[in-house]
Amino acid sequence: MNTYIHKTQQRLRIRSDYIQQNPEAVAELIEQLEEIDAITQIKHKRFAGSVAICFDNNELDCETLLETLSSHGWTKGIEKSAFIENAVIKGTKTFMKGMAVIALKRLVGPSVSRVIMSI
Repeated sequence: MNTYIHKTQQRLRIRSDYIQQNPEAVAELIEQLEEIDAITQIKHKRFAGSVAICFDNNELDCETLLETLSSHGWTKGIEKSAFIENAVIKGTKTFMKGMAVIALKRLVGPSVSRVIMSI
């Protein structure tokens, strides 16, 4: 999942892999944030990897809150395995090469295409 951040004057919502896969660390920071008077409500949807924080914008601004959450890793994404990406790339290349050979055979005939492919 890509990190998603939605900001308004009185609400900040973050959805990320980090929130989804580190529920204990997230819950610990939520407990600390709930002690701040300027924060009025926090909704944590663990399985969605989402936290929405409502706050009083006269006492706390969105950018400061976002910096705090970022410093605790909430905006981090988890990198996908390079193995999967490489497999998809190689599979796509093999598929496209096969499609090109089929198209060439239909266009110029099997004997001419063998000569072209051997070059």
